[in-house]
Amino acid sequence: MSTNTTSTPPHLSQHESPLYRLVGITLALTSAVFIGASFILKKKGLLDSNALHTATKRGDGHAYLKSTLWWTGMTMMLVGELCNVGAYAFQPAIIVTPLGAISVVISAVMSDIFLKEKLSKYGKIGCALCVFGATLLVVNSPDSAMAGSLEAFWKSALTWSFILYASLNAIVITFMIFFGAKRWGDQSPLVFITICSLLGSFVVVVLQVVGAAVVYSVTNPADTQFKYWSLYVLIAFVCACGVTQINYLNKALNLFSTAVVTPIYFVCFTTSTLICSAVLFKEFNFPSTIQLVSALVGFLVIVSSINST
Repeated sequence: MSTNTTSTPPHLSQHESPLYRLVGITLALTSAVFIGASFILKKKGLLDSNALHTATKRGDGHAYLKSTLWWTGMTMMLVGELCNVGAYAFQPAIIVTPLGAISVVISAVMSDIFLKEKLSKYGKIGCALCVFGATLLVVNSPDSAMAGSLEAFWKSALTWSFILYASLNAIVITFMIFFGAKRWGDQSPLVFITICSLLGSFVVVVLQVVGAAVVYSVTNPADTQFKYWSLYVLIAFVCACGVTQINYLNKALNLFSTAVVTPIYFVCFTTSTLICSAVLFKEFNFPSTIQLVSALVGFLVIVSSINST
């Protein structure tokens, strides 16, 4: 099946440029601030909605759609995600995704202040570890081997390794939605978070290509990438997955504490994204053993901090 991408330029982004790295990291940090705050506003909206609709079982229904606070949080999350799209256009997932640790810190601190969800001494240590681990991982990240064009993306996506990986993920997501959610959804946040994280990992790799295509189209209007139908397929995929993510993330927030959901979601989402990027873009070609070990330590610090937050 043709993707009409024969004239697509070989490189749509310049990830090695210091300016591009600065812009990408700035957008990623801005995204983390908005998304971290949005968790609190959405949670507050959900709590207010539950108080007004006591007959509805927690985690069921969509009464929160009438909450102004929830919509404010939703708007902030959308702004944050737009910043994320921009960040992925300038930098690869191995740099952008770990910076989401900042959203965990912001969410944890704000939940302590506004939701009265006590942040313990160990929680504060966990927040600090998240930031430290993210910094280690970003500083020691290798140059990206990300597919910089629509043509290169489809070539990578149609390899047997990624098809197998995507198929296994699709099976897990389907199982969780149609079986796991009904049986264990109200017992553990991992059910809904697993759905969100696996879907989110695919969204991220697609956003890298879509973002790069948008940047290239703006800077080279004579060769706009919007003339290729495959770009619209990717955009539709992102929208569909985004709506599904929001639905199941709301269920997790409705049933469990923000202080529990946010750090678990961050760790699961980051892990899924880095694995997906590694399989698709082969992003983990570290130039030295020291850099590899430092990045691995950074990632393990992030994961271990979940026990303290």
